[in-house]
Order: sequence, then structure tokens, then C-alpha cells
Amino acid sequence: MSTKTLPPTSRESTTTVYSPEPEKGGKGGKGGISQVSNEDFITAIFHQLPEGASPLVCSKSGNPDDQRGWPAKPARGKLSPRNNNYVSCASFHPATDGSYKARKANATACHFIMLDDLGGKTSMDKLRGFELSWLIETSPNNYQGGIILADPINDYAEAEGLLTAAIDAVGSDKGATGPMSRWSRLPNAINGKPKHFNADGTPFQCQLVEWRPERRYTLQEIVDGLQLNLERTKSSARIDEDVLVPRAKENPIVAALKLRGLYKSPLGSGKHDITCPWVHEHTDGLDSGTAYFEPEEIYPLGGFSCLHSHTFHINDLLEFLEVTQSAARHKPVIRVVSGDLHRVVDAAEKELAVRGRHYQSGSLIVSVSTDPTSGDPSIVPTSAPALTRELSVAATWEKYDGRAKGWLRCDPPSRHTAILYDAQQFNYLAPLAGVARQPYFRESDGKLVTEAGYDNESQRFGVFDARQFVVPDPTLEAARSALTLLEDLLSEFRFVSPNDKSAALSAIFTAVVRPTLPHAPAFHIKAPVFGSGKTYLCELIGAFAGPAKNAKVSYPTTSEEATKVILSLLLTSPAVIEFDDMDTDWTPHGTVKRMLTAEQITDRILGVSKTATVSTRTLFLGSGNNVGPVRDLLRRVLTIHIDPSCSTPATLSYTGLPVEKVHKHRGAYVSAVLTIIQAWRKAGLPRAPVDNVVTYGGAWADYCRHPLIWLGHADPATALLHQIRHDPDGDALGGLMTEWRAAFGNAPTTIRKALTVAPQELIDAFKEFPVEERGEINKSKLGWIFKRNANRVVDGYEIQADMAGGRKAWRVIGVDTPPSPPLPPLPPAVEKTVSSLFASLPTKNLSLTDPNHQLEKS
Repeated sequence: MSTKTLPPTSRESTTTVYSPEPEKGGKGGKGGISQVSNEDFITAIFHQLPEGASPLVCSKSGNPDDQRGWPAKPARGKLSPRNNNYVSCASFHPATDGSYKARKANATACHFIMLDDLGGKTSMDKLRGFELSWLIETSPNNYQGGIILADPINDYAEAEGLLTAAIDAVGSDKGATGPMSRWSRLPNAINGKPKHFNADGTPFQCQLVEWRPERRYTLQEIVDGLQLNLERTKSSARIDEDVLVPRAKENPIVAALKLRGLYKSPLGSGKHDITCPWVHEHTDGLDSGTAYFEPEEIYPLGGFSCLHSHTFHINDLLEFLEVTQSAARHKPVIRVVSGDLHRVVDAAEKELAVRGRHYQSGSLIVSVSTDPTSGDPSIVPTSAPALTRELSVAATWEKYDGRAKGWLRCDPPSRHTAILYDAQQFNYLAPLAGVARQPYFRESDGKLVTEAGYDNESQRFGVFDARQFVVPDPTLEAARSALTLLEDLLSEFRFVSPNDKSAALSAIFTAVVRPTLPHAPAFHIKAPVFGSGKTYLCELIGAFAGPAKNAKVSYPTTSEEATKVILSLLLTSPAVIEFDDMDTDWTPHGTVKRMLTAEQITDRILGVSKTATVSTRTLFLGSGNNVGPVRDLLRRVLTIHIDPSCSTPATLSYTGLPVEKVHKHRGAYVSAVLTIIQAWRKAGLPRAPVDNVVTYGGAWADYCRHPLIWLGHADPATALLHQIRHDPDGDALGGLMTEWRAAFGNAPTTIRKALTVAPQELIDAFKEFPVEERGEINKSKLGWIFKRNANRVVDGYEIQADMAGGRKAWRVIGVDTPPSPPLPPLPPAVEKTVSSLFASLPTKNLSLTDPNHQLEKS
């Protein structure tokens, strides 16, 4: 490679150096410009030095990769040409203890930029004819080139931008892109990497093949000569580093210990077995009893412990390893850069997500918390102050200080925290659909998830000990054994009919698989008198849903109260919500209806100007004496009837202690339910020819209805179907339409006229509805009854809107409706019992095909 004669630069050198006529460099240490010593080379490129600063060199023998790190020293005296010799791009002031360390904090200025792997990984043509200050062959046909700066750059960001832009433009190996941490090889040195050895086994000798120390460039001359784009570099640097500096992949202290051969092995939980740096002070030089602890919230820098009589602490270890406190924290750094608010907020969310402790749920930032007493998990919405604290833990925050001319630590700014807290959409936080308290079936593929933790597919977080839930081979025999285990728990409850017992088992199944079901009915335990075991049965069912007791609340009396109560409860994703000891019917408030037929509810959080969307995958239970679902809830609440048939039911006791059994061996009982479901699926999903229940005919029927029928139980939905077909409101409406039809035939009639000419039978039918006011029928309320029931078919009649004399009118027409199919047949065992009963009783018009399985005594 030849060297052209170059014209002098416009700037005069402040130091005169010997510049011989260059010779063509050779291979493997032959030829080159051998007259330039390392000392003269360094003197030429560091032609201006800040007061008190010094260039730093590093010298490594043998293979440089065997000696990791860069032990630096001032460029004084000669370096052995048999070593790998380097010089830093920057000059440095000594540390407070007088030692020199190649750290950014001690750097004074950048004096040159170095481009690596020229002629090897990147073509010389990319220099676009730009003449370098020097070129050193560092391995066969591979070169390092240097560009001396006319005026050293003491602004780190400016120097970094220039170096990064030059590397990008030329395609040079990036290596260390920090101008204060980039090392360049010196001309009189070896490349001790074995892969570059000569044929005779000797190390490759570096060669200075081009040397132009008078070629010193201004920043603009470099930009123009290499056609650099500093704006793009500044933009990318701002995004990647000025806003977010990611956490190092390996703990810096662990990495430094490994470099110095002091690391032994990990001990788990962030603890590491190491060799004490001051092992020579140990009795008999024993190398034992020393550990390093990674940082945690209480110990942000980590910890250092040596069982030998030392007074050294973590700060002494950091000083020895030359690791800064900022690096020791092993956190990402978020910098509050003006004008980049959105990027700062994005960086905050990203690092919050990286911790794996927070999720997004219904436009809220939430976490999963487990009660230390019960072991029950819940979803906890994060408050604004708590979010600020978590962001402080997740990252080190910095703000630029003009006086200090550097980045200083700060707290997460309240403005940025508030924006993240109030966000309705998130880019990095994983979505959380809910928690699971036992193995659960994944909706997408039906797989039984038996591993705890976050499941990416179902977006559900499982909190359970998988070892407690053992599902055997799901055979028919295993299913029958599991059913016997469950039936034993119900043996002391006094169910009115087999259908009620089957419904109770279905409630248990629903408790186990509720996280999997998009929709599920509520269950109401109804009895004629107090002390019948209603609450105890609710507790038994709830024990299958989770380790904690049921969340018991009073049934809301108003729609507004229902919205507040239900939303606040569902925010935490409880396993069970129980309306205990109800003294009123299940009034169909809007929120109550939605919680049983919709997968989510969205409403405003009480006391907070923020809306939330919550999952309804919670088991809803209720209990009360002679109360139950009415109107729209008749098809949403499955009633379980119990009747102790004694005068003092409160004196009854449950000697089998079923609730206590389930709490003590919950894993075994939950596994029994899972075994039955798995066996039913393995048998080919046999579905009985029973009536479909709107909304609950899909997953709920497959998991909680058909498996029980398959094993011989009565249809657990019998009571639900009975409620749908025998709606008291429907009976009253049927009577009204019958009397209206008798009075007016097909003629459309206004409400005003009807009240004027209606016979007493029709007036009585009107009064079956809440339409009276001060002893008179209110026309508006009666009109609302007609409007609400328009086009509803009852008993072969239908109400239709019409016009009469230019006014809104109504008429009742007859329609043909197919007969309702019978309810599911009784199980064989029950049918045999009932047949025996028929034979022993005088009966009249008895039939086993009666839709309600009722016996009519003569």
C-alpha cells in the first residue's frame, strides 16, 4: 500500500514530530514504517492535552482475550513490542486516589477516532478517498485507521455522535462505540490472538503502513469528507441511549469477578460464591466463606460478605473491581429528555413490563397479590403513588443538570407517571385475563394447564401448587370413583329432589372451571326455613373455587348500588361472590343481569375519575328462605332446593365436616372434578338429548352439565328449565292477554279507551302488575307494561303495537306455537324408586312422563 504526498492542513501542528517518508508495509511483520516508536506515535496524536490529563495505554501479553478488561496506565515509558499494546482515544484525569482508570467520569477529551476492520470486513472504498492520519495492519490484510482531531472534543455526546456516524458510514466494526472506552492498537506491538499466528507459530507483528500526523481534521472536515449524517445519529442516540439505557445482560460485578478469576459459582437467589480479593489476608490463605449478593430493594448496591476477619464492604469491592455504583445497581437507566415525553413514558412502561410483576387489565395497571394467610390470589389495581414507587424500583432515573453538566439521579417525574397511569392502552405490559387457583382448561385448545405462573396463550396467571393436583388416567372407572368422592360430601344435605343434588354437583363443577367459562349461571340455595344448611352448602361449593372463604355481601337493593358493589368486587377477580341470607328476591338489576351473561363489565370506578373493564369469571352464589330469582333472572340463576323436613333444622349437624375436608384436601377434591371432565372428553364428549339453555348451552353445558348426565345423574339444569317455563310474570301476562282478547278481539285499542270500557276481569288482570298509584291504574305504567312485552308470545297470544284514531294502540293476536318438549327423563335408579312409590300409593292420573316429575295424590 503506497502513500501519496499530502498538502499541509490549514491548521498548524502544536507539536513537531518526525515524519519519515513512508514505506510499503509488508506481511507478518516485514517492512512498514519502523522508524516511528510508540512514544512518538502517542505524542503526535495527543498534540493538545488538557492540563493535568494524560493519555492511557494498556499492554497485554499472550492472547489478549485471556486477559479480559483493560488495565490502564499513563503513557509514560516504553512498552514491550512483544505485547499487545493499545492506546485509548481519550485523555483522562487521575481518580481521587491518584490512580488512572479509563472511565467516562475521569475522561477529559476525545483526541482521535479509530475505524476498525478496514480492508477486512469493510472495503477501503467506503472511505471515499478520505486520507487517514494513520493506518496500522493489525492482522493479515486487516487494518485499523485513525483520524486525529485538530481540536480535541470534550463533549461526550458530540464525540460519540461523530464516532457512531463514522462507523455507520464506513461499515467499520462497532466494538466499543463510546469514545472514552475505545482502544486503538499501537504500531509496535503484536496481535497475540492464535488465529493470526504466522506459519512458524510466532504472533503477527503489527505494522504502521500509513503515517500522516500532520493530517488533523476539524469535525466539519470529517463530516464532509466521509459524508456523515450526524442528525440521524443524534436521533437514534436519543432514542436508544439518551432516553433508555438498557440493563446489562450480565451483572457488572459478576462479570468483573469473572474477568479477574474471582468468580466460583452461583448459589441461587442472587447469591454467588466468590474468591475474596483480599484472600491473602485470610488465615492460612483459606479461599472460602466469601459471597456476593445481587442488588435488591433493601440493598440497592448488593452485598459483600466474607466470614474472615475483614472490614471490607460492598463499596470496597466496587472500588477494587472498578465498577461504578450506577453500574452496580444493575438497572436500566431512563433519562428524562425534554421533547421526548412519549418515549420516556414508553421506556417506563417497557421496564415495568420487563420486571414481570405488572400487567394490563381492563385499561388498568395491575399486579397479582397472594394473601399470606389464605394463599388466595387477587388482582390488585396499582395506584398512582404505588406506580411511582414501582418505576423507581424498575429503573434508575436521570435528569440532565446544566450546572453539573451531566446526568444526575432523580425520582420518576410525576407528570410522566400520571400519563402512564391514565393511559387507556399499553404497548408493553402483558394483558391479564384473570387468575387461576387450580389447574384450568385453556379455551383456545381445551388443554388442561397444570403449570402455575403466567400463560401467554390464555393470558391467565395461575397461583397454585401443581403437585397437589394429580389427575389419574381419566377412565370411566376413575370418573365413577371421583363422583363417589364428591357425592359423599353432599350426603348430609337434605335435597328436595335428585335434580337438586345434581344441580349442587354442577355448582361444584362450575366452581372448579369458572375461569375457563365465558358464561355461567349463578346458583341460589333456597329453603323454607332458617338453619337449613344454605350457607354451609354455599361454603362447600365455594371451597372448590379457591383456598379463601367466599366474599359475602348483601344483595344490592338498587341498580346504582349494584353497579358500585359488583364492579368494586370484580376488580380483584375474586373466586366467589356470595349474596348470603337474602331477604329479598334476586331483583334483575342491569349490572346483575350483565354479570351473568356478559364476559366483561365496563363502568366508572367509585371515587376515581377512571373507567375499568372487569372480567365476570367469578362464581356467584346466593341463599335465602323462600326467595329466589324473578323475571329476567329466572333464566340466569339456577335454584337448588333443600328442605330438612323438621321443625328445628338449626339443631342439625354435619358430622362429616365436608367443608373442612375440602379445605384440608382441596387438591384431591378439585382433581376429582377434573378427572370426571377429562373422562367424559376421553369417552367422546357424549351429550344427552336435553333442551338447550340460552347463553349456557356451550362451555358450561360441556363442563358442568353433560358429564354428570353421562354418569347417571339427573339433568342439573332441570330447575333452570322449569323456571323458564313457569315464569310467574309470564303467567300474569298470559292472563292479561286472555282477558284483553276476550274484551277487544283483534281490534287495536288505546290504553285510555281500555281503562274506560274494560270489564272487571281485565281490570283485575291489570292489577296483577305494579301499575296502581293512589288506588288508581296509572296509564303510563300500564303502557310501559305493554311496551316492555311487545311481541312476546305467551299461551298462544302475542301483544302487537298498532294505531287507533291516530294514537298509539295495542292489540292481542293468536299465534300457533309448537308444544314445549318435556324435561329430561329421570335417571334409571330414580325412576325405579318412583315406580315403587306409585305401586304403594293410591294415585290419580300419575305419569312418569310428567314434565315436572310431580306425583299427584288422589
